[in-house]
Amino acid sequence: MTNNPEIQVKVRRDLIIITHPATQFFAVYAKANDGPEIVLKRRTDTVDNVLLVQVWQAAKAKAREMGWIA
Repeated sequence: MTNNPEIQVKVRRDLIIITHPATQFFAVYAKANDGPEIVLKRRTDTVDNVLLVQVWQAAKAKAREMGWIA
């Protein structure tokens, strides 16, 4: 999923919730209504681009696992 063991991934109904407790970062993704993609609904502000990439990768991996995207 990601090479950052501090990133946590949870699923609640139709949402993928990614957290990084050490920085209090979170992001919430949802399945798009009109196609096989995920959409960022909300996230904590950060300038850490590496963390943003890791979070996006974790969200995509979970969406694939759930069959939301190919």
